[in-house]
Amino acid sequence: MRVQVGHFASFAATPEGTSVTVRVNGANAIQNFRFGDVTNGYVDLGPAGNYLIEIVPTGTSTVAISANLTNLAAGNYTVLAIGNGTLQPLALLPLTDDITPPPAGQVKLRVVHAAPFGNSAAATAVSIRTDGGDVVGGLSSVPFRGASPFLTLPAASYDLKVATPDGTRNLIDLAPVNLAAGTIITVAAVGDGGNQALGFVGLPGGRLATETPVALRGAGLWFDPATDGQGLALYPVPRENRIVGTWYAYGAGGTQRWFTVDSTSFDGRIAKFTVRETSGGVLGGAQRPTLTVVGTASLSITDCNRGTFQWTLGTATGTYNLTNLVPAAGCQ
Repeated sequence: MRVQVGHFASFAATPEGTSVTVRVNGANAIQNFRFGDVTNGYVDLGPAGNYLIEIVPTGTSTVAISANLTNLAAGNYTVLAIGNGTLQPLALLPLTDDITPPPAGQVKLRVVHAAPFGNSAAATAVSIRTDGGDVVGGLSSVPFRGASPFLTLPAASYDLKVATPDGTRNLIDLAPVNLAAGTIITVAAVGDGGNQALGFVGLPGGRLATETPVALRGAGLWFDPATDGQGLALYPVPRENRIVGTWYAYGAGGTQRWFTVDSTSFDGRIAKFTVRETSGGVLGGAQRPTLTVVGTASLSITDCNRGTFQWTLGTATGTYNLTNLVPAAGCQ
């Protein structure tokens, strides 16, 4: 019987504070195991049967988490230490693994919700989505401790995120990760947002890179005091990892110019835009205006109140050092 182990119990705010020893049937099996650590693949425990797994904080003899795993058949298992001891109790989450190779050109991906950031099933419910907002594998409302089956997917680069069930607020945004054909991986959402930051960990592999989730940080009316009387109205669309808006400016001769901006990418702090100019509309009329691509721009958000907007329109370039007149309520 083989097992891989992950430490996702966020009961302390420092790496040292989360250090534990994992005991199997009374014997030390893994020592100085810290939040976010995983075993290097599977560990051979021995024959099928009964196993007592205990988690003991380093430097103590107190068993913080224990579980009797009885009548285990020969096979492969994943055991995760989860919870934070306040919002969600400390516990062990055992999972049975199917490591049968996927079909040619495919991967097997399992998603586990091990992030105890709420004190009830409803408060922890999340959806698993692509960066564009589509629900993955029917995972539209996954509670804490929830685990999907192994999903068989094409080998590709995957850009996933954890969001609220309705998709309107992003919680954890995974940086693109390439899954080669034949990969079998469990990806766990971890952290409580207090003691330990929200993130992703892969088994095997360990911590996975994340991006700043698209939230309300970019929302508002932005202007540069050096060019008062012109600026941008920006609106994040977290469901689609996108930010859109309108840019009010002037031409070289002082004529008013109105642009629309729509991001080609946005990670919550940095956006790349296509800039389009609107023309041909009629005041009060139904005639549809024409949108013409005239340039590109980028937005770098420092915080809810400050940012930098760099633009290129033909041969002209410029930079706005932005101030936000109306940051969104609850912006962080």
